[in-house]
Amino acid sequence: MKKTIRIILLLLVVLGAAFFILRTPDTDRTEMIAKYGNEASRFLDDGHGGKIHYRDEGNKDGPPILLIHGSNSLLQTWEPLVALLGDKYRMISLDLYGHGLTGPNPTGAYDAETNIATALKILDAVGVDKAYWVGNSRGGWITWRAGLSVPDRTSGLVLIDASGAQIEQTGTPYLGARLAQSWIGQLLLPEITPRLLVKSSLEESFAQPERLTEELVDRYWELLRFPGNRQATLDRGKTPREPEKWGEVGTLKMPVLILWGEQDQVIPLAHARAFAAAIPQSRLITYAEAGHLPMEETPEQVARDIDDWIENVTAEAAAPNPG
Repeated sequence: MKKTIRIILLLLVVLGAAFFILRTPDTDRTEMIAKYGNEASRFLDDGHGGKIHYRDEGNKDGPPILLIHGSNSLLQTWEPLVALLGDKYRMISLDLYGHGLTGPNPTGAYDAETNIATALKILDAVGVDKAYWVGNSRGGWITWRAGLSVPDRTSGLVLIDASGAQIEQTGTPYLGARLAQSWIGQLLLPEITPRLLVKSSLEESFAQPERLTEELVDRYWELLRFPGNRQATLDRGKTPREPEKWGEVGTLKMPVLILWGEQDQVIPLAHARAFAAAIPQSRLITYAEAGHLPMEETPEQVARDIDDWIENVTAEAAAPNPG
């Protein structure tokens, strides 16, 4: 009995020492805002004690585009598109709750309707009634869900490697997501988040690893450790995804553009085809050299395709009705 107690105590000491050595503390809120904010950064009071980080950039007189990032991402994922399209379009981006410089939701809610309401607060704050909603991954799920719940606020939808299709072929979540789903990840990830874990997860999302710079890895790693974001990541993972909503996707009435990286292992190309088959008025474009994040890997192509599509949508809307 005494020997067993000694072994248990020894294990606790070893685990405690390992925790102390491996622990990666939160980053400093003020330092992160100074480092990763820019002259366009604004913070909107959400009425619950939180502040939503957003940017309103580009041509204020151009058609507005609302950019919705995916899980464990941040609004900087859209910077290449903002640079390429900003002369012509009004580019509005935000850090969703639990991401970037926004931090966790004080109410603890991370469901689709909460995210849609957050995006609408930003549109209201900048005085925009309708916008083209562009979303990647989970942000794509939020985007098509917005098309269902607030169609009057959407000029059209762009789904970039979007989640939510209910088909048999599933992808492989990146390493960080797989760990977050395990009991050990639930226990350790709020306190222990090695940079290598973040880098490995990003490598699984990129088809072109040369585009994954050390600066980019640092940004994802440091903002994941923004106060409250790691626990929010776990809380978000427990939020019901309402798969039954997939049955309504065919009722979308607005124009829909589907963009997909052919080398996406997280959400495979079969999901793109499922969206295209379910939405009659949609158009599908794929990228041979992109993975899960085409807007970061092939931004020039993505920007060109979004621009061409909006031009076509605008032209069709202005064309006289032959009837």
